[in-house]
Amino acid sequence: MADVKWIKITTDIFDDEKMYAIETQQDGQLMELIWFKLLCLAGKCNNHGFLMINNKIAYTDEMLSKIFRIEIGSVQRALALFEQLEMIEVVENAYMIANWDKHQNEQGLEDLRAKQRERTRRCREKQKQLQLEQKEDCNVTSNVTDTLQSNVTSSISISNISNSISNKSNNKKSNIKILDIVLQDYDKALFLENNQTLQDCIVEWLKYKDEKKNYYNETGLKQLLNKFIKSSQSFGVDSVVTVVNDSMASNYQGIVWDRIKKTNINAAQCSTGNAFLDKWASV
Repeated sequence: MADVKWIKITTDIFDDEKMYAIETQQDGQLMELIWFKLLCLAGKCNNHGFLMINNKIAYTDEMLSKIFRIEIGSVQRALALFEQLEMIEVVENAYMIANWDKHQNEQGLEDLRAKQRERTRRCREKQKQLQLEQKEDCNVTSNVTDTLQSNVTSSISISNISNSISNKSNNKKSNIKILDIVLQDYDKALFLENNQTLQDCIVEWLKYKDEKKNYYNETGLKQLLNKFIKSSQSFGVDSVVTVVNDSMASNYQGIVWDRIKKTNINAAQCSTGNAFLDKWASV
């Protein structure tokens, strides 16, 4: 396990009888240096006190001499003394620091290992989530492409209208995007889907409002759709299209719905007058 940068050294370490025995040697201070280097290496290996490069390869005398930068004869004399003082052990041809728990907090290491396992788990879950989202994005893109291709020979649905028009708009905010949200739970969506001319009229009006940077909120747009449907049912889709086109041509901020009523009243009066003349002429 990486990121373990410490071992325990007590302040009375030099009062230990074994340290006295080391210091009495002719090169005692060098042996003390080798001992601390061994402790630091064991901490770095983090393998319960074993001096191992990995689970299969143990450090040899020659390796220790090179990494300690100390003449091999001095290293070998120190290792022999440490083994005699039971400060190290040789287990299956590998050196191990005896009583390693005196120099390393095993519980603290276990806590670190648990934290690292948790970080690894979260990292893997995040990677899986990212892969899942990327897969979903690919599926959505594929579905949109297939839908647009199928619309060449069939009428476009309401959801596809909003998606295809959104691709033509570079605005971060757009009435078409709001339309897409509203239509998800709009109870009259089927009515609009079955009226292609009315669909086109609504989309053209929303594009017109986008150009003016005048945006509806969801409630306002739902009310607008209700008005389109009600007016088309009362006066016909052609009358709605005419009024909407006139409003855009006149550069109005809103649709002049009253013109539908006036147009139909005039048409009704004209029809009544023609009927009267036809009747009078037949007398």
